[in-house]
Amino acid sequence: MILVALAVAVLVCVIAAAMLYARAGIPGRVIESDGPVARPARVLRSARLGLAGKPDMIVREHGRLVPVEVKPTRESDEPWLRDVVQLAAYCLLVEEAFDAPAGYGYLRYANRTFRIDFTDSMRTNLLNSLRELRTDLTAENVDRGHDDRRRCVRCPLRARCGQSLA
Repeated sequence: MILVALAVAVLVCVIAAAMLYARAGIPGRVIESDGPVARPARVLRSARLGLAGKPDMIVREHGRLVPVEVKPTRESDEPWLRDVVQLAAYCLLVEEAFDAPAGYGYLRYANRTFRIDFTDSMRTNLLNSLRELRTDLTAENVDRGHDDRRRCVRCPLRARCGQSLA
């Protein structure tokens, strides 16, 4: 009897989560997720690029595997650049992990969902940014690229920075 009740509870959770994803504007079938809808999401890695990350979801839409990043508390009528860059990295990781182009991804904010196309220019910019980051990691000095005190407080390099706002 307890097993039946547990199975029913799990089924209800799965159905409810699927309905929430659909209502949130996330199309396609969820393949991997941090929620109960699909197999648990895994960290995607590219040894070639020295890059790793875990999208909140991967959905299958029109034969493509598409990464989805959810920012549940963020509200905006335009996607934030740093979120677009994060999603672009996930598109690249999905392509490498599944040997098939993602082509686009979804960025879900509290008030809307954005489809972000993974264009050739976005790929080039991302790969250039990764090269610049690697160069900065070995550089003697790197200028701080922001004026946000909150970012400095959380930065693991704050002690070595010399330009910390914290």
